[in-house]
Amino acid sequence: MKIRAALTAILLLTASLAQAGPNLVTNGDFENLDYSMWTLVSPGGGGQAFGTDPTGSPLSNASNRVFGDFNTTELGFLQQTIATIAGATYQLKFDLQRWTADPQFPPDNQAQVKFGASTVFNESDITGDWGTHTLIVTALSNSTILEFGNFNNDPIFWNQLDNISLEFLRGPNDPGGPGVPEPATLALLAGGLMAMRLSRRRAIRS
Repeated sequence: MKIRAALTAILLLTASLAQAGPNLVTNGDFENLDYSMWTLVSPGGGGQAFGTDPTGSPLSNASNRVFGDFNTTELGFLQQTIATIAGATYQLKFDLQRWTADPQFPPDNQAQVKFGASTVFNESDITGDWGTHTLIVTALSNSTILEFGNFNNDPIFWNQLDNISLEFLRGPNDPGGPGVPEPATLALLAGGLMAMRLSRRRAIRS
C-alpha cells in the first residue's frame, strides 16, 4: 500500500509540474501581430521594427516573425514589464542573430539585455546565425522591466531577436537550492516505483 500511495503522489506531482513554468513574456515569439505589450524606445531614424526574417540564412524561416534592427546609429530598446517576485530566480531564454550579407566587412553592432537594473547580456561587433542564449536572472522587485537593446550601424548587417521566454525557477526563500525537478526526471522515478511494485506482486504470487 505504501508503494501504491507513493506512486500515486509522484504521478500526480508529475502531471502538475508538466503544466508548471509558464512563459511570463507575452508574445515573446512576435507571432501575434498585436505588439501593444511591447514598448519600443527606438533611436532617431528608425530602422527597428517587427517583421519577417529577410536574411535567407540556413536557419531562417521566411514566414517567421522576428524583431529586427536593420540600420540604426545608436542603441534602441524593446521593453516589456513583467510581473515578478522580489528575490525569485528565473530562466531567461532568447534567440539572437547577427547576420551579415558580406562577411568581408567588419561588424559594427551591439546586442544588450537588461533585467531590471542589471545588464545581464552585452555583446558587440559579433556576427553569427541564429543561436539560443540562456541566462539565470534574479528579480529585485515585484515588477521588472525586461529590455532588449539593439544597435547596428551598417545596411548589410541585421540584428534579429525571437522566441523570448522567462520562466520561474525558485522562490526568494530558496536562493541556493535546486529548482523544481523536471517532469521527465519524476516520470523516470515513477516508472522505477511501478517496476518495483510489479516485481513485488510477481514475487507474492510465486
